[in-house]
Amino acid sequence: MTETPITSELMIFTGNVGAPDFPDWIVHRARRLGLKGWVKNSSGGSIEVLVIGPPDLVDAMELGCSLGPMSVWVETIERRPHSIDRVPNGFDRLPTGS
Repeated sequence: MTETPITSELMIFTGNVGAPDFPDWIVHRARRLGLKGWVKNSSGGSIEVLVIGPPDLVDAMELGCSLGPMSVWVETIERRPHSIDRVPNGFDRLPTGS
């Protein structure tokens, strides 16, 4: 049996992404996809999302977030590989600045 590859990426969403429901919306979508990681508001007004999971599901997460809830408008998504020491148990919302 082959093991599913796992990727870890940091996604940074910019645009009109300051709606208070967006981080919780991201958490809900990530959990439905079975991804691990976290989301937090950055001090610069963007949203940072660490996503850990199979590459196709990470891509699905990006697509879903680019469409987002009606309260946001995502203009850009920056994706970069992100190394981690340990994989989180689930997907959570972190406080700003953590």
